[in-house]
Amino acid sequence: MQVTIEKMVYGGAGLARTDQGVLFVPRTAPGDVVEVEIHDRKKDYSSAHVTSIIQSSPDRQIPVCPNYETAGCCHWQHIRYDRQLQIKEAVLRETLQRAGRIAWEGPIRIISGPDRNYRLRATFHVRDRRVGFVRERSNTVVPIQECSSLVPELNAFIPEANRLLASFDTVEEIRAVSGPAVAATFDGRSSGMENPRIRVNDFVFDMHPDAFFQSNRFLLEPFMNEVLDQAGAAPKYVLDLFCGSGFFSIPIAKRAIELLGVESSRIAVREGRLNADLNEIENVQFVEREVETALKDADVKPDLLLLNPPRTGCGKQTAQIIAKMMVPRIVYVSCNPSTFAPEATVFLKEGYKLERVTMIDQFPNTYHIEMIAAFSLA
Repeated sequence: MQVTIEKMVYGGAGLARTDQGVLFVPRTAPGDVVEVEIHDRKKDYSSAHVTSIIQSSPDRQIPVCPNYETAGCCHWQHIRYDRQLQIKEAVLRETLQRAGRIAWEGPIRIISGPDRNYRLRATFHVRDRRVGFVRERSNTVVPIQECSSLVPELNAFIPEANRLLASFDTVEEIRAVSGPAVAATFDGRSSGMENPRIRVNDFVFDMHPDAFFQSNRFLLEPFMNEVLDQAGAAPKYVLDLFCGSGFFSIPIAKRAIELLGVESSRIAVREGRLNADLNEIENVQFVEREVETALKDADVKPDLLLLNPPRTGCGKQTAQIIAKMMVPRIVYVSCNPSTFAPEATVFLKEGYKLERVTMIDQFPNTYHIEMIAAFSLA
């Protein structure tokens, strides 16, 4: 059938309304008139793929990445970057309303940077001793030679990784990080490379391939600064949940009396302690625990709580425990507004006020939305 794309939705697809119901069509742009073929019908919606473009949206551009067609990594590289930011803001507002019944009418500050060669971290998959990416909506590994999102050093590492694979019996996954020197692990095994270290503002961070670290090199400083600004000038006792290797813990601890960081990853906790030493921060303690377990066992009275959970969110049960703690200020860093929204609703029901929302475009040319939100007790 022929349809007109009305808007983009979280998850990356374009939405069209038809006499047969709502249709989701990936690789489209608002205003596209496309011929589509339905491949999956559900009770409330159907999914389709484009068979031909009849009239192109004015938002369209020609994708530059060689993997756009073969691996499908950058879902939105066919959309002009200035429009991507506008679309993401609209999607964020709609997701807050749909998933959390939060009608946010205040401003949303947008932090963005260059949309190419920004990624400091990459996970490569291996097929026939060659690195690649997994094709979208499949288990097939597509070998690659370069990626328009990766920093030049990681692109230069790709042929080196292929060479190094000869030294290992079997490898399924390579994790690499650049700062700008590159280090990598092969299925968790070290390749003998020394971890790079990167300076952000006045802080130095060790970067381990297997420990989470913020990915966008252009946004490290503005990201840190926004979280610090939302945290306030002088927090006293800080609880940092899902703290990773201390990217936010270290600078916040510099302002605080004491900071406790909780993280389930042993490698990240080890990195956090190293980063505290590198920056001569002595009032921070990193604990290796599951966050929900730590909260149930803890007897702490922070005046600031920072949380930066994975894409699945912290979970409603954890959100309820946090809300009952009645911490004066909560700063929530989320990489998934659809899990953030219902958890934010838990805070609002317990008397918190949503004060501020910022969108930081960590992953240009994809549908992913990162946000920072501050809550205070009303």
